[in-house]
Amino acid sequence: MVMAHLAEEAARPRRLVEAPRGLSRGMPVPWYIKLGVKLGLAAIGVHGARARMLGLARPSFGASDPAKLVGTPQAWFQRATELLGRRPRTLLEVGPGRMVLRAPLLAGLGAECIWFVDPSDSAPREAGPYLAAAATGRLHGVMSPDLSGCADRAAVLARSHARLLIGGPAALSAIPDGSVDLVVSEAVLEHVRREDLAPLMAQLRRVTAPDGLGLHTVDFQDHLGGGLQHLRFSDQFWASPLVGRAGIYVNRLGLSAMASRFRRAGFAVQVTEAVVWPKRPPGPRRPHPDAMRPAGDDLVARATLELRPG
Repeated sequence: MVMAHLAEEAARPRRLVEAPRGLSRGMPVPWYIKLGVKLGLAAIGVHGARARMLGLARPSFGASDPAKLVGTPQAWFQRATELLGRRPRTLLEVGPGRMVLRAPLLAGLGAECIWFVDPSDSAPREAGPYLAAAATGRLHGVMSPDLSGCADRAAVLARSHARLLIGGPAALSAIPDGSVDLVVSEAVLEHVRREDLAPLMAQLRRVTAPDGLGLHTVDFQDHLGGGLQHLRFSDQFWASPLVGRAGIYVNRLGLSAMASRFRRAGFAVQVTEAVVWPKRPPGPRRPHPDAMRPAGDDLVARATLELRPG
């Protein structure tokens, strides 16, 4: 597994993990059939909330899994405590989807003020799923705030000192400068449109405390079977509203470009781990000119980035 072709030395991972067989492969259906079905459903209006209602889209897959529900935030707080020398008191999660469910658990881990920001609202509005999440947390040693009497999401978030902001990068304007100790995201940044990345990163730099930390896991493979089929298309098609509605859009940046953009936004970047393929996965023999990137980036399926204000 050679990363010599990465365009930027600073994007070299500290640790390499070989991608497991079948990573993100999904249903055993050819990629072009998945693409056609998703585009067809989007064309007739079956996308977003309607697709979720029909069970055709599941944001935050595995949201009830204790490893994701409890284990992931525990790992965030452990790593942040190691690097900050104290437990983070304020937290921002970018693109949580359904994982707003973790609000009472994050409060139980010590967050005194929590923000979630998401372009759309796909989190449950009723109290039941949050109460269930809190119960799961108790089984794993995380004691949430007292949620008795909470009748809906708004009450749970208020009890957890959490706030959900809906919108693009401008939604973060509600967060004071330098007020966030820990910023996190899971498989979100690859979905941010290229034109929105710079404004988003600028906002993240603005709200991050001077000694704050960002922990971001980014996927770089396609959403059509876990390969590189998304590199065969022009920007005119791939960035179209139809592809966006179909839920398969990713910005097609590689690891080196993602790290470079964060550095330009004022962050010091460490790539702590990269999940890499031993050889280039299925995709076009030669990517479309609009999707060209360093050859080494095509070997990176997923990476974890740690950010500190530069």
